[in-house]
Amino acid sequence: MTNPAKLLLAPALAAALACAGPTPAATPQTAGTPPTDAPTDPTSPQEAPALVVFVVVDQMRADHLTRYAEAWREGFKRLIEGGMVFHQASHDHAYTETAAGHATLSTGTYPSRHGIVGNEWSQEGDAGWRSTYAVEDAAAPIVDWPTLGGRSPANLLRTGLADWVQAADSDARVTSISTKDRAAITMAGKSGGHTYWVHESTGIFATSEYYRKDLPRWVRSFNEGVMPPLYQDTLWTSLVPAEAAPLSRPDTFPFEGDGVHTAFPHNGRLEARDTSDWAFLAWVREWTPRLDAASLELALRAVDELDLGQRGHTDFLSVSFSQVDYVGHRFGPFSREQLDNLLRLDHLLGRLMESLDSSVGEGRWVMALSSDHGVLELPEWRAQEGMAGARVTGDDLRAYRDALRSDIAQGGDVAAIRDRVEATARGTWFIDALYRHEDLLAGARPDTFAVLFRNSQYPGRTKGTLSRLGIMERQTEGTLMSDGAPYGTSHGSAYWYDRHVPLVFYGAGVRAGRSDEAVRTVDVAPSLAALAGISAPDDLDGRALVSR
Repeated sequence: MTNPAKLLLAPALAAALACAGPTPAATPQTAGTPPTDAPTDPTSPQEAPALVVFVVVDQMRADHLTRYAEAWREGFKRLIEGGMVFHQASHDHAYTETAAGHATLSTGTYPSRHGIVGNEWSQEGDAGWRSTYAVEDAAAPIVDWPTLGGRSPANLLRTGLADWVQAADSDARVTSISTKDRAAITMAGKSGGHTYWVHESTGIFATSEYYRKDLPRWVRSFNEGVMPPLYQDTLWTSLVPAEAAPLSRPDTFPFEGDGVHTAFPHNGRLEARDTSDWAFLAWVREWTPRLDAASLELALRAVDELDLGQRGHTDFLSVSFSQVDYVGHRFGPFSREQLDNLLRLDHLLGRLMESLDSSVGEGRWVMALSSDHGVLELPEWRAQEGMAGARVTGDDLRAYRDALRSDIAQGGDVAAIRDRVEATARGTWFIDALYRHEDLLAGARPDTFAVLFRNSQYPGRTKGTLSRLGIMERQTEGTLMSDGAPYGTSHGSAYWYDRHVPLVFYGAGVRAGRSDEAVRTVDVAPSLAALAGISAPDDLDGRALVSR
C-alpha cells in the first residue's frame, strides 16, 4: 500500500509531465417509446472504427472555442478545422452540475431518467431523508483504501455508451479516466471496465472494488513514478503568448482566486490554505492545470497497456479533463489563468490525437468532445460590463434560511407551511421563480424554464433549499449562489451560460462542417454510437446528429 505522504516527497521520475504545461424513473419531457433499454440492429461491424473516444471538458463554455479561436494551435484547432461543430448545443436540465452533466452525456437521457440529478441530493428512504453523493456506494470500497468510502455507478439507473460498446462485443475494452470520481464513473456507465480517478485524500489514481480487487501493475507504476512530480513543483507560471493575452481579462481582478493572489506567477507555498503537504496537494488539484496532464498520460498508457483499438474490436475510451472546472471556479471563465489552462489543454488534446493516429491509425478512431456544464462569469465582471450580475453574500443566505426556518417553526399542516415558505422565497431578491414537484409531473408549464426543471426531477431524489417540501427554486439570472464565498464563481443554474456547451465530432465517418441547429447533450451518445456502428437503446431522449 502506497503512503500518500511519501508520494509528496518522492523524487521526480516522470519527464513526460515535467513539460506538460430505486423508485420508477420519471417520464422524460420528450416522450419516446416504452422503456426497454434494448439495442436496435447494429450496422456492419466491418465499418466500425477501432476506438470510440469520448472527451469531456469539465466547465467548458461553448464560447471558449470561439473567443480563443486564434490562439489554438493543436487539438482544438484540429477539431474545429476537421470536425463537425455544433455551435448551439446545450444541456436541457436545470441543475447543471458535474455528475448530472456527465451522466446525461453518457446515457443519452435526462436526469429524470438516469437518476443522477446533481453531485449530491436529498434522498428519501425508510429512515427518512439523507444526503446522497452521486457515486457513493459503501459496498464498493476503494482498492487499497477501504476506510475512504466506496464508489460505484449504483445510483446511475441507465446504461451508457460504454455499456453499449460492450453489449455489441463482449471482448470490447472500456477505459474511463478523470481527476473526478463522479466524472470517470458516470462516463463508464455500468460497465466493469478500467475506471480510474484521482482520490482527493491520496492524490493518486484510484478505483473501487466494483471494478477490480487490485490496481493493475501499470496503474501502480504510474502512481509511484509519474504522480509525485506533480506535487513537487510549487509554481504555476503563464504560457500565454503576448499576442494572445488580450483575448482574456487582464491578469488581475479583485474577485479572483483568494482576492490577494490574482496574477501570475502562482506559488502554492504562498497560496495553499496552510503549510502542510496536504494543503499543497489540494492547491495543485483545485488551483492549477496540472492534473489534466496526469489524466492524459494515464489515458495514453491505457491505450498502450490494453491495446485499445488495436485488437480487431471496437473499444471505448473516455477522458474527462477536470481542471477547467477547478481553475474556472477560482478565477472565472475569461481569466488569464483560464486561458493559460485552455492553451495547455489544447496541447494535451493534440498529443492525444497524434498518439491515436500512431497507435490506432489515422481514420480508425472517432471522437466527440463536449462539456458537462458551463459557468457564470464573475458577477462583478458582468456588472462592470453592463449585464445582470450580483453575488449572494453569506449574510444574504443566512437571512434567507433563518426566515424559512421561522416559517416552518410556526407549524400547521403541510399546505400552510408550503404557502409561507413560498411567500418568503418569492420575496427574496435572488429567487426568481418556484416550481412544485407535483405541478411539473402534471405537465404544468408556467414559463420556458419549467421543462428544464422537469428534466432534472427524479422521484425521491431532490435538490435545493426547499426540496424536501417538494419545491424547486430558480435563482435570479446573473446571481452567484456559492454559499457566500467572496471570490470566484460557480454554475448549477438553468440559464444559458450554465447550459451552453461545445460539441464537436471528429474522426472516422465524420465530415467537417458547422451547424447552428439547436441540439442537446442527450444527442451525443447516440451520435457516437451511430458513428461507431454500435447498437443503442431505442428509448433515448436524444437522437443521432451524425452517422456513417
